[in-house]
Amino acid sequence: MSRSQTRRIQDKLDYHYKAVKAIILNRQNPVTGLIPASVAVTTHGDYRDAWVRDNVYSIMAVYGLALAYRKIDDDDGRTHELEHSVIKLMRGLLFSMMRQAQKVEVFKHTQGLMDALHAKYNTNTGDVVVGDAEWGHLQIDATSLFLLTLAQMTASGLSIVYTQDEVDFVQNLVFYIERAYRTPDYGIWERGNKINHGEAELNSSSIGMAVAALQAINGVNLFGPKGGPSSVIHVLPDEFTRNFNTLHSALPRESNSKEIDAAILSVIGFPAFAVADPALVEKTRNDIINKLGGKYGCKRFLRDGHQSVLEDNSRQYYNAQELEIFEHIECEWPLFFTYLILDGLFLGDDDLVERYKDAIEPLIVDSIELEHFGECVGDPEVASGRVPPKTPPLSPRARESFPLIPELYKVPRELVEAEKANPGSQARVPNDNVPLVWANSLYILGNLIYDKLLSVSEVDPLGRRFNAQRTHYADTVVQIALVAEDSTLQSQLATYGLETQTFEQVSPITISPPTALKEVYTTLGMNEKLGLSGRPGSPIGTLGTSKIYRVQGQLHAFTPNFMDKEKFYLSSDNDYLVSVFEHELSFVQQHWFYPGRPTMVILLTHEMFHGEQLPAASSQHLRTDIEDQNEKQWRRNALGWSSKRNLMNFMMTLRTGKCHGVRVKLGRLNEMINTSCIESLDFLINKNQVDWQATLRGCNSGESGVRLRSNSKRSGSRRRSIQRTRSGIWSSSNLLTPLIQTEKSAEQDYFGIQTKESDVLGINSQVANTNEPDATEDSESDPESAITVDMLALTLGDATQVPAALSLLSSTTNMFDQMDLLHYLHSCHGSEFYVETLMATVGVLVEEIYKKALQFKLWGIVRQAAGLLKKVVGSLTINLTDLVICQKEVTIGSGENEIFIRSPLTPEALTDIIYSRSADDVREASLVQEILTYLGSFMRADPQLFEGIMRLRTHSIVIALREEISRMKGCDEEEAVEQLIELSPYELKSLLGTILSGPNLSSSSDETITRKNQQIGKHWRNVCVVDKSCSKSLLSIRVQSGGYSDGNFSRIVINDNSINIENRGLNVVVVDPVEGIILETTSFDTHISENDAEDFVKLIEWLEPGTVVVISAKDDFIEHLTLNARLAIEGLGSKYIEHVRYRDSWCLIGEKGIAKGSAKEAHQKAGSGATEVVQKVYDLSTYKNASSFKTSSQHGPSNGRWLRRRKNDGAFNRVPKDFYPKVWKVLESSRGIRVGEYFLPRDPTVSEKTPEEFNFAREVERFLDCILDPAERQIAVECLLVVYKFLANEGRMESKEIDLIKIMNNSIASLWELWVKEHGEDLKKSIPDQKQADLSLENNQSIARRIFFDLPRSGENSAEYYLMKAAQEVNAHH
Repeated sequence: MSRSQTRRIQDKLDYHYKAVKAIILNRQNPVTGLIPASVAVTTHGDYRDAWVRDNVYSIMAVYGLALAYRKIDDDDGRTHELEHSVIKLMRGLLFSMMRQAQKVEVFKHTQGLMDALHAKYNTNTGDVVVGDAEWGHLQIDATSLFLLTLAQMTASGLSIVYTQDEVDFVQNLVFYIERAYRTPDYGIWERGNKINHGEAELNSSSIGMAVAALQAINGVNLFGPKGGPSSVIHVLPDEFTRNFNTLHSALPRESNSKEIDAAILSVIGFPAFAVADPALVEKTRNDIINKLGGKYGCKRFLRDGHQSVLEDNSRQYYNAQELEIFEHIECEWPLFFTYLILDGLFLGDDDLVERYKDAIEPLIVDSIELEHFGECVGDPEVASGRVPPKTPPLSPRARESFPLIPELYKVPRELVEAEKANPGSQARVPNDNVPLVWANSLYILGNLIYDKLLSVSEVDPLGRRFNAQRTHYADTVVQIALVAEDSTLQSQLATYGLETQTFEQVSPITISPPTALKEVYTTLGMNEKLGLSGRPGSPIGTLGTSKIYRVQGQLHAFTPNFMDKEKFYLSSDNDYLVSVFEHELSFVQQHWFYPGRPTMVILLTHEMFHGEQLPAASSQHLRTDIEDQNEKQWRRNALGWSSKRNLMNFMMTLRTGKCHGVRVKLGRLNEMINTSCIESLDFLINKNQVDWQATLRGCNSGESGVRLRSNSKRSGSRRRSIQRTRSGIWSSSNLLTPLIQTEKSAEQDYFGIQTKESDVLGINSQVANTNEPDATEDSESDPESAITVDMLALTLGDATQVPAALSLLSSTTNMFDQMDLLHYLHSCHGSEFYVETLMATVGVLVEEIYKKALQFKLWGIVRQAAGLLKKVVGSLTINLTDLVICQKEVTIGSGENEIFIRSPLTPEALTDIIYSRSADDVREASLVQEILTYLGSFMRADPQLFEGIMRLRTHSIVIALREEISRMKGCDEEEAVEQLIELSPYELKSLLGTILSGPNLSSSSDETITRKNQQIGKHWRNVCVVDKSCSKSLLSIRVQSGGYSDGNFSRIVINDNSINIENRGLNVVVVDPVEGIILETTSFDTHISENDAEDFVKLIEWLEPGTVVVISAKDDFIEHLTLNARLAIEGLGSKYIEHVRYRDSWCLIGEKGIAKGSAKEAHQKAGSGATEVVQKVYDLSTYKNASSFKTSSQHGPSNGRWLRRRKNDGAFNRVPKDFYPKVWKVLESSRGIRVGEYFLPRDPTVSEKTPEEFNFAREVERFLDCILDPAERQIAVECLLVVYKFLANEGRMESKEIDLIKIMNNSIASLWELWVKEHGEDLKKSIPDQKQADLSLENNQSIARRIFFDLPRSGENSAEYYLMKAAQEVNAHH
């Protein structure tokens, strides 16, 4: 570099130095190092205090200038001066916060508004300036900004933290912000809700800054290169991920009351760069510019009245309808142009930089123009309570021209009406707060980078700017190590080809439960001098347990939390464990952003395989669960059976290297260490307060004995043992004893219990000797026959039958009767009631029967006992949190008893709500917990399932589950309730997934699936894959297979939608050729299991003739393919199946009932390559013409499919994209919307809330709650969209209010008139005799409604057609 170039750089730096001195450093307090936000005292506040946020932003220009001076040799000592000015300010803030260490300690556990760190301090002393309740102190973004900047400055070489006490405090600040995702705060503008009522909200700007801080400071050594393990800051990955997911699900919305906020610019760009999705960054930035941008800067948010001339300064809050007066005259802040300039500089977007440098230039105020620049400027109308410290006057040499950025520009009073009439047309004037130091600092920093005096890499040494550009970790390989409980289990598993290790074999690596990791992390940040206890004891998530940990060279691995044996019964269902395992694998893959691969250590125990069928060579199958008498009806008995497999089959599947699209590697733990992510726990070395070495060893516990005699056999008939109160959730059903109607031979024990296992049933068990006939099986002598009659008189809470109940309890061996008797005793005397004959309390006996029921998988008894014992899912609060942080409201209870949950709750509070709202039926509490747990699991694995869903009402969901069972089994509601209660956890989760995964309503004219989760095979059920907007509906199917040595793949594509089910064995997709709907997607591992082969046979038997079946084989499917399965495949038209051999490639497109050889089929021998692509195109119109209409004349034009879809979507309150803004437009164009006696008025709804405001969406949801029928609710949603469409075409409605019921009733009447004309004869045959001649709408309302609700949503003769016709008629009438 030449001397002249060096001189020019020196001159530029000197100019910036003078500007920084005059604008920033001259205001820095010489004692505390703090800087006042401004020197102005106005009607809007005293700005002379030191705000944490303003101080950090204000010092950034000084920090940048110090970095720039570092690069020149002759800096006149300015590098040192500037660096230590930065350090002084950062330490000043640190000292001020450390004085409130006790608040940090309390806040970690309460997240209370009054327990927060203060947002501002006295500039001269660093003390607090206002009380806890006198300011909106909880501002998580400010604390997060401090931590983010501390991390960046430390990484750049500045030494800010000096002692271990300070390190511990900073670590506790991490704990302070790590729950930002669940902590409503007052936000960057300090007022919370935009009405300024002091209501805290979840703010995206706060959560985003917390995301950046957590990610940036993780692993930073605050002592720099000279520090040791104790000075490293740790952030747990699961806490970061929750904040990360919350942010990405909320953007571009700021909060419930603010649909957008310019403050988010600091989150999507400098300094946070917190968003990893470039498309979301672009959308958010564009929304801010388009909705908030102006010539003088950006508005903070829509209808922001702050400092506008129409604001009433005598009060801090606004009235409900007042906000509308601020529309279009909100103040504009040049500050946000500085953010956009920095964004362009960091992203290399020169156009963005030049655009906003040009935009900010006319807004700059020259310092020469301010007579009192640098002095305290007071408002003459404000009586100052204290004399401000005088700033030393600037010398004449310092009175140079410096650009100053005003705080904001406002519309003068005389121009308000003109501005409202033509937004952006009038000139604005700056307020008195010039300069806003924060804005000037960012402006100077941008100029340093723009003039190439400073590079972005120097300002951002941690590389935050690359966050939005990083590649997605879709190729993450999850390592899995299987550890057997002992060598006996290891040998048994090895027999079937599953390689495991024992604890001894993984040595010297120590394996501990996740609770041990939780306990050692509680010592992190512990400091007795400051009164800090360290990390709160919340569970460690799957991401945390997927790391290997090192302490003093010793390696430790931890089993995942979801595999930990918990008190609740879910973990006792292996099929449920498998499904959770699959979801957690997907979750880990999607959120793994750490060096090395995630490593999951799975502990396999004897208990897991108790009753589990190991894949033996023979076809013997000893059932330990209960058989259903209607076993042949495949689908009707196996809800969710399509993915069901035992634990062994799943573990074997992992060997293929893929699990539902996630790459996995099964291997020895010792061999995977080199590729694992290893985290240091060496901070424990200096933690002498706890015995962490003992904690990391783990422990086991035994179980107590049994007292009740048991007979696990069910009686052949269903019986009511107890009369119970009706519960709203069960609709018309009384609670019944959960028994299945099952007939078993008298000679065979129901569960096939072996003699050596009989002792688990009870001390006096009557089935202990299975070689002798059981006396209780003789109906003549069975005392249960008498018991049944007597028990019919038992009523919960009626203590008159207690003596009889005690006598029966002592004699009966039937587990179901025991449970009902204990339930009765519990209702009368509680759990502490002592049963003398059994020498135990009711609570102890219920716990005993709970454990027995778990052993035999009697889920109805399990749920009943769990409800009585008030058991709680260990991860319940975590799952609820995962729902509400994604802006899903959860409700528990029904009617007036319904409670809304909008923020995370403590375990105690949530438990109390669930059990208090389930008082009528103890089983309901267990069911609600399961539903919340499953929904949380779905949210983590595939959040797109919840698109269009804002509210999750557990009451409606249970009804939807009941309706689905009733439809599938053809039973009444009462029977459906019992079947629901008796489902295993896995079956219940699968059924919930089925009704949740239906396609969204779409505003387009077609019904094609548009969701992004197309590649998850199990979600492809009841999904229409045909574009019915086309004149000719076609179904195009392509299929290909590759055996083990020929690519080892399965590929099925339907209408260009890839159905990704690639499991070993037979991968099957079933399609209805009439509706073009996928009925089933499933896999059968016939390589390892003959039971899977028989399940395949049951599936084919269940199908109607003509149903299309697509099959693709992967790996091998012949090994255990039974003769019946081969015959079933031939029944689909196969001619090659008899020639297929071990690991051949084979695929087929067939139909049930067609002749052998008629199917499209391909076969290749093993080693000769994959099959050719088999393709077939179906014209659905030919199938529709051939199908009989008689079956649908009463049940609807779609045979109930659209009715079912509307019921399911209505149960989940699902709405189409952009539904709420469209409703806002409808409201704006009318006086309001009416549903019967319920009315949603235009005002104050529209005047108070903006179209995309979350609170407006809540208001609409509350209004639609008046429609109780889920299907009718969805029709109302469609009706509103039709009205919006009508308004878009016609411009306005003549009617002053929109009467949805009137429009819907007119639509139904119009359809019924046409329907009767075309199908009157068929209707007469299906209507009872007395009504044959009467087809009037009045007498056939229920049939007419069902037919209308079953119409396709759009297209010819659709619901949209009739609704539009009715809307036009109503409008014409008015």
